Amino acid sequence: MQRSKLLQMILLYPVFLLVSATILYPLAWMVYSSLKSDAAIFQDVFALPDSLFFGNYRTVFVEGGMGIYFRNSIVISVISVAGLLLLCALAAYALAQIDFKGKNALYLFILLGLMIPPQALIISGFKWIAVLKLVSSHWALIFTYFGWASFGIMVLRSFFQSIPKEIIDAARIDGAGHWQMLIRIMLPLARPSISTIAIFYFMWVWNDFIYPLVYMQDEAKYTVPLGIMFLNGRYRVQWGLQMAGLAVATIPPLLIYIIFQRQFIRGLLAGALKG
Repeated sequence: MQRSKLLQMILLYPVFLLVSATILYPLAWMVYSSLKSDAAIFQDVFALPDSLFFGNYRTVFVEGGMGIYFRNSIVISVISVAGLLLLCALAAYALAQIDFKGKNALYLFILLGLMIPPQALIISGFKWIAVLKLVSSHWALIFTYFGWASFGIMVLRSFFQSIPKEIIDAARIDGAGHWQMLIRIMLPLARPSISTIAIFYFMWVWNDFIYPLVYMQDEAKYTVPLGIMFLNGRYRVQWGLQMAGLAVATIPPLLIYIIFQRQFIRGLLAGALKG
């Protein structure tokens, strides 16, 4: 057994190191390229900087308005993810634990949202946003992102259905209503799944480009992806500024994953085991 484990380590560790290097090196290249001037980047794209050049970050925040875009993205992402988690939890509990007429048909209708690409709804969505006079408003994006709840509903519904019936029956015998069961039993047990859903939603909302491009017509309401696009010059790409903007945009999703990585991995493993 020891020889077998040693052989597995010898064979697998180099593979793991190679995969890790292919993932981490582009991030490292992005960061140290952001600390080089354009002249240094063109001189040797892959070389480490001889000296740290922070002018790209100063330009990105002072002249490029990245601070405003960063704040807009944080506000939109936090409110959108919080609202999505609330909608997903309520809908998933109702579809998993409450019997009502047409429940299966409603669930199939919700799943249709996973089959429709978001880009196909931009025109119709913009018409509604214009009717509601929400163009260039944060709420235009937030309300749009609420429509992405199908994924979270599907995951949480499956988890709620997998909870042992004995636990639910015991709670009902003790007099727990639907709200108490959801808040005190379902949600604490579903914490890993909720963390996984929150990370996915935050990444999707934070990195979304097409909806802010269409809905946000006021530069003061731009999000980080739009801000990075407008860092380019009219006739040339400013690679140092691009790398600095991308490095700044990477920080929140990376921090979210580092903070919730245990719950994220537990949620993925729980889904795999239940599947």
